[in-house]
Amino acid sequence: MKASDLARLSEPYREGECSTNDRALSALGFPMRRWKELEALILDDLTEHSPYGIGWWAPHPGTSRRILISDQLYACVASVSANMIEAVLHWLEYQDCAERDSERFADIVQIRDGQFDVVLPRPRSALEELSREMVVMQIAGMARTLSAALDCLAGAIIGVVAIPTPILTADLGRKIREFFTTIGQGTTDGEKVQADFYGKFSEVIASAGPDGWLQWALDFRNMLVHRGRRLENGQFVPKTPQLYGPDGERVLRARRLTYLPRNPSMSDVEVWRETPMTSSRDPLEALVLTEDATQTLGGLLDSTKAMISETAKLLIDVWKWRRDNPQILTQPAAQWPKGAAMTPASVFQGYAPRSRDLSSSIASTHPIVERRFLAASLDDASRSQWDTFD
Repeated sequence: MKASDLARLSEPYREGECSTNDRALSALGFPMRRWKELEALILDDLTEHSPYGIGWWAPHPGTSRRILISDQLYACVASVSANMIEAVLHWLEYQDCAERDSERFADIVQIRDGQFDVVLPRPRSALEELSREMVVMQIAGMARTLSAALDCLAGAIIGVVAIPTPILTADLGRKIREFFTTIGQGTTDGEKVQADFYGKFSEVIASAGPDGWLQWALDFRNMLVHRGRRLENGQFVPKTPQLYGPDGERVLRARRLTYLPRNPSMSDVEVWRETPMTSSRDPLEALVLTEDATQTLGGLLDSTKAMISETAKLLIDVWKWRRDNPQILTQPAAQWPKGAAMTPASVFQGYAPRSRDLSSSIASTHPIVERRFLAASLDDASRSQWDTFD
């Protein structure tokens, strides 16, 4: 990453300062006060003894499902901030990689015999030849981690708002929208709370970025992860500020721009089929977003930050209301439809089985992990109770 970012992140903490990752989040420019408040609320409601899981959900949706859904809900909430940390780190690395890759092409515009000519540089090493792949890797990393944060956000919504759909495979897709469409404005007090949340959540999405930003982000991730990569489009533009040589003549310097696809859900053939090269309109405008990838990625990061922060406030309100009214909106068993899975025997044993000695006689872990294990009845004294759970 850039020297300025390294310097900022390398500043020593004050001696005696409490050790939490809140300091790192703040240094990354991503304070998550509201989201951390939601995380703390859910953790505090994990019950380390019977009835286990989120205690005030009992007796719903059965002990085993209550444990499974409760722990997955906490994991989703905690993973939102974990994924966002990775997204910001990818962003910092991307800016550095993109700048260094662009610098390789700074002198490609030359004047020969009074004519402008473009001479692309030959890579001097494998590292230089891979500089473009380094940029694309960070773009893909940002897309994946931002989408992972959004998937975990969906899991938090499913768990907190009590939506009857599997929490383990949560995403901001069709199933959640179909549920809210089905209940409409709601007929029961519980449904009215759910409908009110969705109305406000829709407003949060709309206010967090330009029209269609969220769907574009999800489509872009799917393209990178599940589809063939689209053709890359870019452009060389004059580099600013303008430099002048000792003779007063302008020094020609170039900067490389990258444009991301306008419709990442479509294939190259589909978009080119709809974009005739003879059109009066510049065909690139139909193929790509008319802004540098840096502007798109920075905007996506800001939009996701805003969406997460505002959604946390909505979820906190719903959680507190449900805790005060536990029997009005109960936790649906459909969030874990098959119950606890049996651990299958894995055929894969690794590439060098038993090459390292393993011992679990002594282990250390974070107090939060200990609380999750106790709330899931996984300690030695309580584990046998799983055979009796409904």
